[in-house]
Amino acid sequence: MSLFAVKIRVHPLFLVVLALAAYAHYLVQALMLFGIVLLHEFGHVVAAARYGYRTESVELLPFGGVAKLGTRNLGWNSRHETVIAISGPLVNLLLTVAALGLHVAGLLPERFSNEFVTINLTLGLFNLLPGLPLDGGRIARAGLALTRGYEAATRAVTRMSFYLATALMIMGALSLWLGYADSGLLALGVFLLFSAYTLQRHSRYDTLRFLDAKRRDHDASPLPMRALVVSDRAAIGDIAATFSPGAYHMIYVRDSMHSEQLAKPITEQRVLEAIFERGMWTESISELLL
Repeated sequence: MSLFAVKIRVHPLFLVVLALAAYAHYLVQALMLFGIVLLHEFGHVVAAARYGYRTESVELLPFGGVAKLGTRNLGWNSRHETVIAISGPLVNLLLTVAALGLHVAGLLPERFSNEFVTINLTLGLFNLLPGLPLDGGRIARAGLALTRGYEAATRAVTRMSFYLATALMIMGALSLWLGYADSGLLALGVFLLFSAYTLQRHSRYDTLRFLDAKRRDHDASPLPMRALVVSDRAAIGDIAATFSPGAYHMIYVRDSMHSEQLAKPITEQRVLEAIFERGMWTESISELLL
């Protein structure tokens, strides 16, 4: 199925969740939830289109949804990522305000309004938690990447994801132990834990995609320069992993025998070409001085 030229995919477990909801007489609430999730994801789609990014598909999952952007034209721009990420929760806020306004005007029944507002606030606030792949995690990574580099920022926010997942699972287990028949927190914790584990396993691949997009970016707009001073024994790949989005890097190589002596700087482009055209990820940066 497609909507506005964006493919909508439905995960098989999504249908299982709908069937269970229907069996438990919660089908209306489940359909409301996933309708709101779809609107949330299209908030990301609209924001991404504003910056010229193409959305390949929106997939509905058992615990939410995800908008998949085309990897070829990703700019890995911190400002873009922040705006695109915040657009989803912003949709939830706008839907909440609209529902409250319609209820006050007498156009929306109180029960429907309460459920609609509760789902929107829960979804919006949950997505603002600072853990990947949530929107809050993407915003946190975009901010940290400016000073720590893309890979280090991704690892830091992924660690936070594990902490949040553990906290949610503990809270969910306690609620069940205390007799509350709601496994939602436990399920969300498991989902976040699995997502964080997957992101951790693919972190190097994610970094390579970032670096490749940086190499292919031919934006002529001015960029701030970020200078890096490294040892001549440092691996080229390890240096590139510290690159930040939205900046151009100049690498100054320090002689290990004469620590105060700096060689002629190496440009970011030379480092990226060495990685992607010559396969020099593990070689020392001194190889580029020859």
